[in-house]
Amino acid sequence: MLTYDLSRRDGAALYDYLYRCIRCDIEQGAIAFNQKLPSKRSLAEHLGVSLVTVEGAYAQLVAEGYVRAVPRTGYFAEALPAIPSADDLRESANVGRDGCPNGPGTGDKRVEGDFSERIRDDRYDKESRSAPFEARTARVWARAVRRELALLQDAGLSRAMPHQGSPRLRRAIARHLRRFRGMDVDPARVVVGAGAQVLYNLLVQLAGRDRIYAVEDPGYPLLSRLYEANEARVAFLPVDESGMIVEGLRTCGAHVAHVMPSHQFPTGAIMSVSRRYELLSWAAEDPARIIVEDDYDCEFRMAGRPVPSLQSIDSTGSVVYANTFSKSLGSDMRIAYMVLPRVLMERFDDRLGFYSNTVSSLLQDSLARILETGEFERHALKLKTAYRTVRDEFIRQIRSTDLGRFVSFENMDGGLHFLIALDRALAVDADVLSDELFRRCASLRLLSSFSRKHAYRGGQVRIVADVSRFSHSDAVSAARSLERSIEAARIER
Repeated sequence: MLTYDLSRRDGAALYDYLYRCIRCDIEQGAIAFNQKLPSKRSLAEHLGVSLVTVEGAYAQLVAEGYVRAVPRTGYFAEALPAIPSADDLRESANVGRDGCPNGPGTGDKRVEGDFSERIRDDRYDKESRSAPFEARTARVWARAVRRELALLQDAGLSRAMPHQGSPRLRRAIARHLRRFRGMDVDPARVVVGAGAQVLYNLLVQLAGRDRIYAVEDPGYPLLSRLYEANEARVAFLPVDESGMIVEGLRTCGAHVAHVMPSHQFPTGAIMSVSRRYELLSWAAEDPARIIVEDDYDCEFRMAGRPVPSLQSIDSTGSVVYANTFSKSLGSDMRIAYMVLPRVLMERFDDRLGFYSNTVSSLLQDSLARILETGEFERHALKLKTAYRTVRDEFIRQIRSTDLGRFVSFENMDGGLHFLIALDRALAVDADVLSDELFRRCASLRLLSSFSRKHAYRGGQVRIVADVSRFSHSDAVSAARSLERSIEAARIER
């Protein structure tokens, strides 16, 4: 039986502390691969805690892939692949340059990159938000900007800005990441830019245009277009319930892997911890390989604790952590940041240090104030609560219709979007359904419309629902639009 001293949790929630204790035992091998964990009820009785506490801990372990749940059988520990040591990394780097998976032979392979005809609008922006909660966000900015303008009356607005961004903002971001994401970040390695697209353009200049950039498929359409616009070769790798399939990186000879491990867009999948270690092991095979971790809506996980970042378990110095404030503080402000590994930061200073920073000093200082005062966390929590209400109402509306018995909901708690899976008994013409959704409701898209090459889990029709794009009242009309679209797409039998 698992035994932990829960009195040492130092103010942490009981379920969170229990989750971390079990996770640590799995990582250190104290709980072996495939070992069955105690039942929820027996562990609760043994530790003297509620059943809800154990359920919360187990649910988080399952979500992150440390544990798998087998229906009517129990919970079992998963295996964690080992990451090569620094010595192994140096040895494998020499092998790689001699022509193994990442060598020149595979690097010259042709990479397919044509969009499927199913793509209706590849300008879809996962960072944007519609108007429902803009007034609340505007008030947050207004208070901070007024205060910073008052402080600048004497100093004026003509201030030199380091190419990385305001030191004050970079310190505030580092503190925020430490509190919210458990990341130990050096502010000197934070780079601020006017949106994720600006930062990814800089990243291509750092990594090189002659590299192969692997993106998830289905995935975010603008991402592949950005890399292609930089004349980089793009490989589209399939994702499953555990995230990007890593073996494809070796097959296509990729040098850079762009992933969304905490909440994949558009599937909503969470990359399992075993897949994360597998990905880090791939990066460790060649010190020139880079993983870009896109953590774009991490503030909006609807249930449980935030999923730990990939960067927080990286011992190889391979992960570039990228995030944006577009979902939480509005896309119009165009403020994003990335945390570079030490080697890439040195390269950035050397090669790109001549660039002027692309975000105004006033906005950077105002954002720093929002972070410093705790206003950001309060605002993000209010937004998350509002969006959870919208999501629940949208689902309630769907379940109240005749359509309700033909649909199921997948990956609901990961963030601001989730999947609606249609029962195969509900025969629909996918092309007609895509047309109907495109015409009736911009917040609903077929999952297949985000794919270039790969299907996601077979041929079942799935719809991506983005709750950040409508208000509580819109949830009712969106459910009705979905019902009418499906009815119009039904295949007569």
